[in-house]
Amino acid sequence: MDFADLSRPFVIAHRGGSLQVPEHTMEGYRVAVGQGSAVIEQDVSRLADGGLGVMHDGTVDRMTTSSGNVAHHTSVTWGQLDIDASVTLGGGWPDGLRPPLFEEVLTEFGNRVLLCAEAKSSDAMGPTIDALERHGIHPASVLLQSFALADCRLALSRGWHVIWLGSTDVARAAAEGIGWIGPPAGRVTAAVCDAAHGAGIEVACYTVNRRHQRDAVVAAGVDAIFSDDPRYVAGDAGRRTSDLFARQTWLPGMLPDTSRGRFHPDDSSWGLDACDTVHSTLMGFLAPPDPKAFTLDLDVRVDQACRRSGGLVFLSTDDRPYRPSSRSSPGADGYLCTLRGDGSLDVQRVVGGVATTLASSTGGTAPTPGTYARLRITVTGAGLSFARADADAETLAVADATCRPVPVVHLGSAFAGVRFRNVVLT
Repeated sequence: MDFADLSRPFVIAHRGGSLQVPEHTMEGYRVAVGQGSAVIEQDVSRLADGGLGVMHDGTVDRMTTSSGNVAHHTSVTWGQLDIDASVTLGGGWPDGLRPPLFEEVLTEFGNRVLLCAEAKSSDAMGPTIDALERHGIHPASVLLQSFALADCRLALSRGWHVIWLGSTDVARAAAEGIGWIGPPAGRVTAAVCDAAHGAGIEVACYTVNRRHQRDAVVAAGVDAIFSDDPRYVAGDAGRRTSDLFARQTWLPGMLPDTSRGRFHPDDSSWGLDACDTVHSTLMGFLAPPDPKAFTLDLDVRVDQACRRSGGLVFLSTDDRPYRPSSRSSPGADGYLCTLRGDGSLDVQRVVGGVATTLASSTGGTAPTPGTYARLRITVTGAGLSFARADADAETLAVADATCRPVPVVHLGSAFAGVRFRNVVLT
């Protein structure tokens, strides 16, 4: 396969899919390829001995247990670095992973998977091309990248396709013979894409992790999308009808609205720690069989809670992040269901990020810290209901069909430590 064979637009696994896997690791690349990613991206920097290390940052501080500049490492010391996966990602990944050399990537994936390699350091483009040629990699199976026009010229002069990152200068790209421009998603417009296509240039935008953003850039006419969650953005995350938190691994579309939370291996749950604000996380892998009429059952544990704090479920019309302010949640529409620390239940309608209370219970048994309450939310065409199955509590019934369908689930915390498990949609 080469890039010409791919249907447009295609999705590039940015850093191997860094919201699901430890970024720029061989293990992460293998998962991305196993999930069907046709294109994996690498950030390539030149090391002190002329070797090529794969890492996004200019230092090793964020990704490893060490510190210091990437450029100061040799190929030998690069292989001794330890990626702290439990800190950078958490759940399901062992410690002891290490960043690869670009040569290792080419040995395993070259001519088998399409590669999209960025010259991350200013001196990396020439050595990157040297490595590709040494390994006999076919130019049609590689897209090189750089923000530097000089790097793009070098790649073209040696017969390689290249993306000019950050640019919307179609006229200059055409004059230089560059076949791709790579603007950030926020600068993509239909006019830019039309001008590029008219000049025989394709457009690859970065970095798109939600489907409502994907829909906008696809409508504008992009040819490729960089994504940290490629399987979710590609639309094939799959519908999960039973809880999978027991796997303790990040699933496609499990993205932070405000915080990503963490897994708890002691009871196979996932949740958010107590803090002084409202946090939520998109559960993109979890989709109702019929988003107009369904039942959501889940166990919720509320710890470190006061009377008005608790755990929340936000059912929304699309995957825009929910934050408790209209200014930070533009376009977020749906229903917010909350179990409070005093045992009461609330249902609020959210339109444009603004929440309006539709119903509240006046009492109930306060959830015991360390134990789970079983909640049930039922959505119909004309309304919804919210109840606890584990206690003698009032069922909230709301007649409201303002937001339909509501295919997207977010789970979160309002000023409390919250855990979730046994999440089932029917």
